[in-house]
Parts: sequence; structure tokens; C-alpha cells
Amino acid sequence: MNIFKLIKIWTLIITLVVSLPSLASTSATGTIQATQTCEAYVSKNKRTNPDNTKLVVDQTYLVSEVNRPVNPGWYRVHIQNASPTLRWVADHCGTVNVQIGSGPVSQPSGACNTSGQEDSYKLALSWQPAFCETHRDKPECHVTDQKAYQARNFTLHGLWPNKKSCGTGYGYCGEVRNKPGHFCDYPALSLATEIRLELEQVMPSARAGSCLQRHEWHKHGTCQTKWSIDKYHQIASDLTRQFNESGIAYFISRNIGKQVDETDFYKRVDCALGENAHKRMRLKCKGGNLVDIYINLPKNLVQGELLGAAVLRANPDFKSGCNGSFRIDPIGFAN
Repeated sequence: MNIFKLIKIWTLIITLVVSLPSLASTSATGTIQATQTCEAYVSKNKRTNPDNTKLVVDQTYLVSEVNRPVNPGWYRVHIQNASPTLRWVADHCGTVNVQIGSGPVSQPSGACNTSGQEDSYKLALSWQPAFCETHRDKPECHVTDQKAYQARNFTLHGLWPNKKSCGTGYGYCGEVRNKPGHFCDYPALSLATEIRLELEQVMPSARAGSCLQRHEWHKHGTCQTKWSIDKYHQIASDLTRQFNESGIAYFISRNIGKQVDETDFYKRVDCALGENAHKRMRLKCKGGNLVDIYINLPKNLVQGELLGAAVLRANPDFKSGCNGSFRIDPIGFAN
């Protein structure tokens, strides 16, 4: 073997040795905000995506790894509803804000589980009968009494502190950092008796034993620092009652089993809560039924404030997934 071939071989070996560190993934912290609907791969090399998971435009995802420490081309992110939850996405899929390695993280990177950084709130309400159509195993869904609170009123799903840069990923700011296998696996909540009874009326799952209140506190409630656990639940219960007692629940209950035009519903909302209040809401439907309403509220939410005044201080965030109309499902299961 001549000297030139030996030089080429040694050059190749040295190149491979030097590049070995970059072949392994490196830990990272921060976020990527999706700007494209990209595939999220279990294996970036094999391009495997068994459940066809894709990034949602404008949603922010937490980053845990990069494929190389310098000029990474792939980011491993947490996607809550995927299985497995850790997925690889390409660098062109979004706006990246990460720090590579184990050094301190500067804001806004890594701030999606740090309390006291909310820039708004969202009140999430459910029409329980429609929710139960797809959750028939839940104990609260076994209630079929037409005089029950949930038969003619919206129920509390949760009061969520939000941070825009985190998308829907702002949560778990307390001692609990991950969702357990079952809501009742969360630590129990210590609530004053009066607060607990109020909550059990507007959140039927709290009375039935599904432990939704534990999930809502440990995931969402811990991200605000203004209120105690009692005060937080008292405010959430009060806002739910205000929404129902504004006349909106009466309008909905008069249309149980019927189809409601969205424009008629928006008129009722604006009449009850103020002009263009509906533009601070998002509607979710499933199987043609109205299931959830998400209401935007401002950062400086004040205890005892009228819901209508608070809604009008919030930023517009209108979106509907109901295609122009929706059905009001009666309590009990449809055949």
C-alpha cells in the first residue's frame, strides 16, 4: 500500500473520530413554535410516524433534545396526545428558542412550567350531556336526572392560566410535573367545606369521584400565584355560575334536543355579556353536539368582577368548530 492511500485512510479515520460527538443527540431546553404542519417522527432516520402525529400551526412545544450540538437540524419535542409523546421534528417546522446543554435557561425558554408568568386566563366550560356521549364510563355520566344541575347548566372544566409563548403547554408549575395514569392518582386537595360543596355542584366529576378537580389544580391552578387553592376554586365556581345565570344556560336549556344556529347563540351571548363578547370565545363540537366553550379572560382577573366586564377586557380569540350550527344533547345516552 503506497503512502498516499495510507494518508487518505488516516484522514478518513480522523474525520470520523472528530465527528462522533455530533452524531449523538444532545439535551436541550426551550421551545419550538410551529409555523408548518410537519410530521412528528418517532424515528427521524426511518421517518416512522405510526399514529400520523403532526405539529399544529401556532402551537408551542417543549424541546428536550437536538440531533447535534451545533446547527441542529432536528428537535425532539413533547407532544401531549401522541404515543409515544416524544417526537422528532425538522428545524424548518417552526420558530426555535432553545439552549443546548445543561446550562441555565433564559426566558422565555423553559418557562412553561414556571408559575406566575400567565398573560391571560381561559375559562373552560362543558355541556355535560354531550361530553358524556363519548365518556360513558365516567361515574358522573351515570346521572340521568333531568333536574340535575348538569342537565340544564354548563359545568366547569377548568380555569386555566395561559402564557402565549407556551401555546397550550403552560402547566404543571407545582410539585407535580407530569400527568399520572389516573386523575385520582394526583395528590388530594384540601378545600374548605363550603368551597368544596360549591365546586361539586358546578363540576359534577368532583362529586362523582373522577377527581377532575385534582388534575385541574395540579396542571393549571399551580401556575398562578395570586390565589390560594380555596380562592382559586371559589373564583372558578363563581365565573361558571355567572355564565349560566346570565341567561345563556336558559337559552340553551330551552333548545335541548334541538339544533341551534350559531348566529342565534352569539346574539344571546352578546346580549348577556356585552357587545362582541362571543369574539372572546371558542366553541368545540363533536358529532354535531356542542361540547365545550372556552372563554378568554384577562391577566388581571379580579375576584368578584362581573364576568361580562372581564370578558370584554380580554383579547379576541374567536374560533368555532361547529360548522354554523350545533345540537343541544339531552342528559342520558343517545341510542
